[in-house]
Amino acid sequence: MLNFNYTATTEMYKRPGSDVIHIHGELNKKENPIIFGYGDERDETYDVLEKANIPEVFTHIKSFDYFKTDNYSRLLAFLESEFDVYIMGHSCGLSDRTLLSTIFEHKNCRFIKIFYHNNEENYRKTTYEISRHFTDKAEMRKKVLDITKCKPMPQSKF
Repeated sequence: MLNFNYTATTEMYKRPGSDVIHIHGELNKKENPIIFGYGDERDETYDVLEKANIPEVFTHIKSFDYFKTDNYSRLLAFLESEFDVYIMGHSCGLSDRTLLSTIFEHKNCRFIKIFYHNNEENYRKTTYEISRHFTDKAEMRKKVLDITKCKPMPQSKF
């Protein structure tokens, strides 16, 4: 299971005995530090930053912080088997574009199921965000499950 959240929330949803890759780190875990920043190396601005040859501009680019742990390597190993994507509470915005594109467009990704927040409008907005991670829009339409196969995300009663 891949977790973008910094907390242990995924423990409620994971299968017993399954591994959780906390790709952006974990709260209070020195060996798995929190990763903040931007991760869209496909953006035109990124090319400008590279050509500027000012190393400090990369301080808050997530890709360079992935080298702090083996999480990204573990993710790549996981992608070598068929897998399904379940979106639970992630906006799928461009701050994770490079990583999400790697996952969504991977040949072993069978489908993407969205657990939307409260209403169909949230489902629709999430599909807009997901589409920005695909270069092949026909592939996106094959992988994203239609709303009849998706469900609202269970909400806490607190």
